[in-house]
Amino acid sequence: MPRTSKIIRVPKPAPGSFNKHRPAGSLLVAQAVHLQKALIKHHAEIEVLLAIDLKEIRTEADVSDYARRVTRVLHAHHARRAAK
Repeated sequence: MPRTSKIIRVPKPAPGSFNKHRPAGSLLVAQAVHLQKALIKHHAEIEVLLAIDLKEIRTEADVSDYARRVTRVLHAHHARRAAK
């Protein structure tokens, strides 16, 4: 069955509601902390994969394992972007 999406109308913010000089509230600061933690986790996953010496990959099983691990990271990243 095809999925249907309900369109949610989001009103434009009132003029002047964004003030780039106003101090950030605790919710915005918490969002920045959350984003940084997500980046650190993603970076750590990539660092582990980049640390693998490709000269040590010799069998089809080695390639399969490496490809599975890399693909899992790349697909997770792509899926999050596609969901936006």
